[in-house]
Amino acid sequence: MIAALLAAFLLGLRHGADPDHLAAIDNITRRVASDRPLAGKFVGGLFAVGHTVMVLAIAALIGTVGRRLGAFGSGLERAGTWLSIAILIAMAALNLRRLLWSPQSAPAGIRTALVLPLFRESKSALIALPVGFLFGLGFETSSQIAAYVMIAAGSFIDALCVGAAFCAGMICTDTCDSVLVTKLLGNGNTARASRAWLWTMTLAAAGVAAYQTLQMYGVALALPQLALSGAIVAALVAVYALLLRERVDDGSDPQRRHQNIGLNRL
Repeated sequence: MIAALLAAFLLGLRHGADPDHLAAIDNITRRVASDRPLAGKFVGGLFAVGHTVMVLAIAALIGTVGRRLGAFGSGLERAGTWLSIAILIAMAALNLRRLLWSPQSAPAGIRTALVLPLFRESKSALIALPVGFLFGLGFETSSQIAAYVMIAAGSFIDALCVGAAFCAGMICTDTCDSVLVTKLLGNGNTARASRAWLWTMTLAAAGVAAYQTLQMYGVALALPQLALSGAIVAALVAVYALLLRERVDDGSDPQRRHQNIGLNRL
């Protein structure tokens, strides 16, 4: 059980770093932090709490009836994985188009484009709660599917424990996301840093889609799912760390003109 909880926590960390999650949190944080920077730091946590409600509800459903009725089988798992691949490819294409032909630097996502217009007029951090709740619907991410497979293999109590560990990992990642995005927005190199972050998300979406596609076609991969999860989270943290080291360079100090080399390479 301890191993299962640890695996679920790592999958939750990975789920919180899904490109579509990051796009939604990024967009809401930008909207909120423009007026209330302190409130912007709580967007990711609120999003994850709303998402947690739906995930635990689905976990409870699978733990009670899904496994017994055979409702959660290989067919649903494959359908969810293909849907995940389609969403990631579409997201990578949208963001690549934005990077090449648009001055916008806020990340785009399919579900983000569908859900956020419902809360167009609000600049409150609380809108992250219902947005996160709506994002919890479905089986469209590989990390979420893997967690549900683990849930279906246990009892009702086991299902809730695994679901809670998964959500704890997701809350950690999503909270850090909004905190760091808020810091980036307060950075003097906002536009350039945002586009570097957008490149990172685009490459992550394309990479995960390629990985899942190879898995679906039965290609043996040396990197297992949990290792991929750790690699993605580590890469995102590394990029964030690089971006947050950037300082305001107004051109008045010649010694500060070479501080942005790492970001330029991105």
